[in-house]
Amino acid sequence: MRRLLLACSLVLACLGAQAQSPPAAAANLAGKVELVEGEVTVSDKSKRPRRVAVGDSIFEGEGIVTGKDGELHLNMEDGGFIAVRPNTRMSIATYRAEGDSEDKGIFSLLQGTFRSVTGWIGKYNPRSYQVRTPTATIGVRGTDHEPLVIPQGSTEGEPGSYDKVNVGGSYIQTRHGSIDVKPNQAGFAPWKGRPVPRLLPQVPAFFKATRYEKAIAARHDVVHKAIDQRRIERQKGSLEKKGQLEKQKIERQKALQERRRDQDAQRREQGEERRKQWQDKQQKRQQERGLQQREDREKRQKENGERRQEREARGSERNQGQGARGGGRGRD
Repeated sequence: MRRLLLACSLVLACLGAQAQSPPAAAANLAGKVELVEGEVTVSDKSKRPRRVAVGDSIFEGEGIVTGKDGELHLNMEDGGFIAVRPNTRMSIATYRAEGDSEDKGIFSLLQGTFRSVTGWIGKYNPRSYQVRTPTATIGVRGTDHEPLVIPQGSTEGEPGSYDKVNVGGSYIQTRHGSIDVKPNQAGFAPWKGRPVPRLLPQVPAFFKATRYEKAIAARHDVVHKAIDQRRIERQKGSLEKKGQLEKQKIERQKALQERRRDQDAQRREQGEERRKQWQDKQQKRQQERGLQQREDREKRQKENGERRQEREARGSERNQGQGARGGGRGRD
């Protein structure tokens, strides 16, 4: 019974760990979940899967997989919007949205499709926004577009990378060439042979609208009206954050300087104490040496005095003996 309870506890702990979002410090925040339907799984860099709910955070480096009925809508940190379609495998490879020239959004699309209404990264840093597929790199020029990948062996259409533009423009680039895609057009880079990008005569039928398509289309104007203000707010927030970080840095430097001063003062005090102890020891040693020398001198003087007295006593005895002998001879 005890083992059974322990096993149940471990299972519940694992399920709880999977349900939790990864720590925010692990990577940059990419977006927040606005809608989630059907089978949707998000995995972190360690491939740990988790379910997501409305309001959950999605981070740089995380992968997204949707099932046949799965759909995930994200409000991105740069003010943009992404709708991940069913049967899709993608990841947010690199993401940063601080409102400056270092911002970037790089997505990896292995299968399926998503619709992206780009935010300020696509508007102000278009070269830093990319969708990378197995056969091409898709870039934007401030746009509402739908990249799509058909894997090899699929019967949905010719395998390769596609991009359909709704508003704005995009380009499809491979090692063998590049094409521009304009509104209501679709471009294609095949999987087999030389993947030379080309424009298609018409938008393929497999670009299927979902029941949220009208709402997504309406997001374009909303997004592009708001991104400038959101970017300014983010820049202010970034400046405040930098100011706080700079303040913290200055405070750390001051604390470090004070600690160093305290350590230097402590070392000086310890040095003075050691020096005083050494001087006291030397003085005591000199005093002891002087006392010993005085005792030795007095001892020698005493011994010399005693020897002198002995010599004088012996001399006196000799003189007395000699005088006694001389007196005897005179009487004779």
